[in-house]
Amino acid sequence: MSLLLGAFAALLTVLGVTGARMMRTTGLEDVEAQLRTAPTAQRERGFGAFLDRLGSLFLGTTMRMYGPVRLRRLEETIRRAGRPDGLTLTVYLRRQAAFVVIGAVGLVVFMAAGQPWTGILLAVLLAGWMRLWLLSAGRKRQEQIDMELPDFLDVLGVTVTAGLGFRQAVERVCEFHTGPLADEMRTVLQEMGVGVSRRQAFIAMRDRTRSDGVSAFVTALLQAEELGVPLSSALDDIASDVRKEHAQRVRQAAAKAAPKVSLIVTMTIVPGTLILIGSSILLANREVLGGIF
Repeated sequence: MSLLLGAFAALLTVLGVTGARMMRTTGLEDVEAQLRTAPTAQRERGFGAFLDRLGSLFLGTTMRMYGPVRLRRLEETIRRAGRPDGLTLTVYLRRQAAFVVIGAVGLVVFMAAGQPWTGILLAVLLAGWMRLWLLSAGRKRQEQIDMELPDFLDVLGVTVTAGLGFRQAVERVCEFHTGPLADEMRTVLQEMGVGVSRRQAFIAMRDRTRSDGVSAFVTALLQAEELGVPLSSALDDIASDVRKEHAQRVRQAAAKAAPKVSLIVTMTIVPGTLILIGSSILLANREVLGGIF
């Protein structure tokens, strides 16, 4: 009888440990380990590893709070940002949860110290840090794609003019180019290799990048294909149009920067100059002012 009770107790212990692990995990860890590259895994040390260990305790709860719809949107956002630093959905959720926990602890500490507003500011900043970082990485990637697109199209047009087909030309150009645009083109080639039509593959790339230049390129390319326009001349025209649009966006950004520079000068240099002038006047007339006051 005692042996049966011992075996039953051991079984309950194993079931309890397994159940606790299932509550803390989501089943995506093995998939994540396969998706992430070895260099990225080697870099994850120090604070990043601490965030991953802390966030893994709350990964299941975080995924349930997001829900399937928001998780799909988040996965699209990560893919659109180019998976910076090998980021996956699981890594993002772990680190998001870790920052929220750290912010909550900081809030409690500052409230105990009598500084609740500092704690609230810290908690809000940490809670939104991963989202801000991801959006910033996506915006930088989009800007880099816009910068690389005209040169990429020029080389592609020359390659097509040399006699290669469009797909072979894209493969050849991608061999000598690095960066997010070349990565997107390789993705298009992979999709076409598994049976996706050229139209669907390029439309998917346009939806992923959400770049005005890529959108113009894809639209013009599909129109040239439908109308039967020679591809080499169409690529030259597309490259010229994209370069003009990029120059226009640069001019618009420069025009928007002028008021910002004026505001910074007004808020920083002008007050300092006024204080310096006022101090000089007071020092020069200290005897007269001392007699008055």
